[in-house]
Amino acid sequence: MQNKECKTCGGCPLRNLELNDYRSQKIDEFKKVLSSIKENDFLIDEPIFIEDGLRRRAEMAFCYENKELKLGFNEAQSSNIVDLNKCMMLDASLNKLLPILHNFLEDIISIPVMISAKKKRVERVFIKKGSVRLLKADNGIDILLIIDNAPNVEHRMLIAEFVNSNQDVLRVSWQEKNKKPEDIVTKSVPMLNIKGYEIAIPQGAFLQASKDAENKMIDKVMEYLDNTSGKIMDLFCGLGTFTYPLSLNKNNEIISVDSSDVSLKGLEKALAVNQIHNVKVINKNLFKYPLEKDDFNNIKAIVIDPPRAGAHEQCREILKLNNEQKPQKIVFVSCNPKTFVYDANVLIEANYNFERVTLVDQFVYSNHMELIALFTLNQDK
Repeated sequence: MQNKECKTCGGCPLRNLELNDYRSQKIDEFKKVLSSIKENDFLIDEPIFIEDGLRRRAEMAFCYENKELKLGFNEAQSSNIVDLNKCMMLDASLNKLLPILHNFLEDIISIPVMISAKKKRVERVFIKKGSVRLLKADNGIDILLIIDNAPNVEHRMLIAEFVNSNQDVLRVSWQEKNKKPEDIVTKSVPMLNIKGYEIAIPQGAFLQASKDAENKMIDKVMEYLDNTSGKIMDLFCGLGTFTYPLSLNKNNEIISVDSSDVSLKGLEKALAVNQIHNVKVINKNLFKYPLEKDDFNNIKAIVIDPPRAGAHEQCREILKLNNEQKPQKIVFVSCNPKTFVYDANVLIEANYNFERVTLVDQFVYSNHMELIALFTLNQDK
């Protein structure tokens, strides 16, 4: 049963449905979106449905108005904030922290960020709004405060007290407007374990919404690759979610490409710490400068996981290749089935068979859908 906050919050608008009805509706919508793909004899595998209450990351807004602090998500189609002390989507440890975080933010906004003298009057400027990015790492909680103003000494002291008095909180950072995040206090570096490798999480790096989704998506990608070995590209690799499992096969040579400095520095550090020697990291904007003909020499397979805009430019470059230059397999991970349709049709035009696809539902009770698809090169043409 929904509570009042769930009915007004825009985070999971389909929570009013019974679980089976919700999942059936999502499958139907998924099939409808994919019906625009030219090749219609592909297999739809068993969907990956993630259970409720497992979200490990969230960005919540806060504001102070009418002598009240609100912390939560926006109402559906509104900028109004629904004040939350608990969210049914979130991991239990994040929910446990929410009331404590609410009190902490009340203390933060009570400290002026600026005191100035104007016309013989002292003016004190206070924080009125901002947002909080929460991440449940494998060893604790990472917090980023996104606030237009810079922190002063009192803010820093308050943050230090907050981190030291809360066992689950590992790090608190502060991001001033148009600047990079600053680590204010790091009690312990937030860590992530991917297939046995320990990865330090840099502030701002992208992670899947839940640990369970991450593991199941990795397993599905590896299943679709089906022991393919040799030179494999991991495009839009981020922090290396798929790079690490690909590197476990020492016969593989992994080429990991992305344009996020934060993520790639984290990836390079983790590769060094874990002594992974069969990965080459390339910093390249694949939207502006997609990989071209000479980059595909002896590439056996590609794993591609683009942002919501898709990988149109890169897919069009693959279309230009001769059959002999094209990788045998492409495993496509998409967080936007609508942009995936365009890319799928380009790959089909490039002589790839659209073999199979899996719906991934990690944003429970939302309209958001993700997928993992397998394309294999047609050898007969």
